[in-house]
Amino acid sequence: MRTSGQLLWRTAGLLSFLSFLLFATGFVLAMNPSQLAPANATPPAQASKPPAPLPQAGVHKVVALGDSLTRGAGDANGQGYVGLVRQALEKQNGQSITFTNLAINGQESTDLLAQMSQQQVKTLLTEADLILFTIGGNDLFRQTGGLYSLEKEKVAAAIERLTTNYEEIIRQIRSVNKNATIVYTSLYNPFGDTETGLDTIKPVLDWNNTASQIASRYPHVIVVPTYDLFLRKEQTYLYTDHFHPNTEGYARIATRIMQALE
Repeated sequence: MRTSGQLLWRTAGLLSFLSFLLFATGFVLAMNPSQLAPANATPPAQASKPPAPLPQAGVHKVVALGDSLTRGAGDANGQGYVGLVRQALEKQNGQSITFTNLAINGQESTDLLAQMSQQQVKTLLTEADLILFTIGGNDLFRQTGGLYSLEKEKVAAAIERLTTNYEEIIRQIRSVNKNATIVYTSLYNPFGDTETGLDTIKPVLDWNNTASQIASRYPHVIVVPTYDLFLRKEQTYLYTDHFHPNTEGYARIATRIMQALE
């Protein structure tokens, strides 16, 4: 029999999920407003005109930071989403890009801050036109007791620490590079199809919302949602470890990032 605390936790999780759906819908419509129009609507005359040059057309140097998601763990091709974004940009720009992937498997936000204190990393960030990063999955999910249990107090403490570190990461990047576009790939829920699925909705979506709020205080920072890309599709788009995306999962993330950059 569930306790009142468990019911409150799950109710809060469902409310967080509904809030996320509104956010994700707005994000998708913002990238493709034509979805609001009826199918038989006559497009305006200017709709056939090519779009203005994209901001990333001048990207020459890309730096990637973060954890195993940025490293591409689980991708049979070894590229991950950052490698696919690189390929898309090179095809779009018609020239090669200087690309540096500094991500480390298993890295948490505290580790990333320590890495960013290195002079070589600061130099690379200073010269970058585009900075891609993921962080937070290890901070949060290492607080679970496997796939089927969740230690709520540890998760809450992890989110508090992650919140502080995440803002410091963005602040430090901006202190050495005021103009580069920063893209943070927010978290999906790898446990969505497990017994702890409902319990993990709230902490993941709460964190994603916090990440978006913090990013909004800094110029040229984009938070790309991925939660909906894996929702009820875990068996299709997760790797066999049931944590990292597989090749198709990374492709979906890369497509979403390119849409956001446009």
